[in-house]
Amino acid sequence: IIVGPRKARFDTETEAEFDGHSVPFCALGTLFLWFGWYGFNSGSTGELHDKATANTAGLVAVNTTLSPCVSGLLVFLLRAK
Repeated sequence: IIVGPRKARFDTETEAEFDGHSVPFCALGTLFLWFGWYGFNSGSTGELHDKATANTAGLVAVNTTLSPCVSGLLVFLLRAK
């Protein structure tokens, strides 16, 4: 709002040519979020004082890994047709 849209972003002549994202920055942002999710999700168990809570934190970390993997595979399969 303060800065405004990027130059030639909404021009009808250059609409098809406009590259709206950077693939390396998207990948880097995804890795930052994923790393943060490990700290937040596994840390949500509260404490790791015994075997049961450590097991729960490990299960949460596995789910944090498998969920985006399955989502990525699903998107890949849906776009492959």
